[in-house]
Amino acid sequence: MEIPVLISVAGTQRFAGMESETIELVTNGTYRYEPGLATISYVETEMTGLEGVVTTFTVEDGKKVTLRRTGKVNSTMVFVLGQKDESLYDCGAGALMIGVCATQMTVLLNEHGGVLDLEYRVEVEHALCSRNHYHIEIQTI
Repeated sequence: MEIPVLISVAGTQRFAGMESETIELVTNGTYRYEPGLATISYVETEMTGLEGVVTTFTVEDGKKVTLRRTGKVNSTMVFVLGQKDESLYDCGAGALMIGVCATQMTVLLNEHGGVLDLEYRVEVEHALCSRNHYHIEIQTI
């Protein structure tokens, strides 16, 4: 059963040779939990630059996280520790082939919410583009 939740997202992005940039968002969303499967979903705001885009994190067995974005940006990124996933990132004006590789993952989720912590590298054309970190907290309303 999907339940309404308060979602706190801190996203940090660091490009080579540049300072880290962190965006924090607190928003309402939905959460669904079954043993071995959790889904977190929310609508992006203007602050993130992705206004109206639906972002969904699906966590399987605490070992695989799939990040889907739909709307004016369409992408699916799959994170499994130590494995590289390549996919198209469609930003409306065109699509890029990107690769992501999870370097750290902490999943502390249950039927009441919890924490998802994910660090990963992003490659564009097989060259390191950035190192990213998501810290997501889910609280029932």
